[in-house]
Amino acid sequence: MLVRERMISRGKRLSANLPILSAIGEFEKVSSSWLPVIDQEGSLAGLLTWADVRKAQDVLASGTYSSDDELLVQDFMTQKFISVNDNTPVEEAVRIMIDYDIPELPVVRDGYFVGIITDKTLMSVLMEITGARRQGVRLMVKLENMTEKLMLLLQMIIEQKGTVEGLCAYIGKENTYTIATMRVEGIDKYALKQALKNIDCEVIDIR
Repeated sequence: MLVRERMISRGKRLSANLPILSAIGEFEKVSSSWLPVIDQEGSLAGLLTWADVRKAQDVLASGTYSSDDELLVQDFMTQKFISVNDNTPVEEAVRIMIDYDIPELPVVRDGYFVGIITDKTLMSVLMEITGARRQGVRLMVKLENMTEKLMLLLQMIIEQKGTVEGLCAYIGKENTYTIATMRVEGIDKYALKQALKNIDCEVIDIR
């Protein structure tokens, strides 16, 4: 899954040459911590954040400039920021957002701003991967040999006329085992528990 499949568009964009006073008025109309700033070529030149807006308001209040129109968005925008390309894998975007504690990332294509990816969007991706909105039995197992045991488990589900509607797995401590979580439809919990006895795995949770 790539970022472009899950990014959302943000309609409001600011010109780098827009007077900062006008930008502040536009900024107050949106519920976001930043707005993209576009240069004359249409590329993403920076981000105007709430911190930038507060700094601009302080400068405007100081009366240093004879005309408010002398101050432009480019004079206050944040020019050092993190962005991702629209063909970035979703899991890489997640890593960046967690590592840098960022709830939203601007998305670019060839330097042009095309949208944003948010933590809320990525949470919905997690729900899709785990099949959280699907009916069926939620199964969580510990597998000592990921490839072999997972194949046996999936084959057992197929033989029981079941389907897997969501599946995710992660490596446990010291790479010695794998935890797999899946949503299984078409098999009731009791029948699934009985069938699991034929698979060499540890059932952590089934509900």
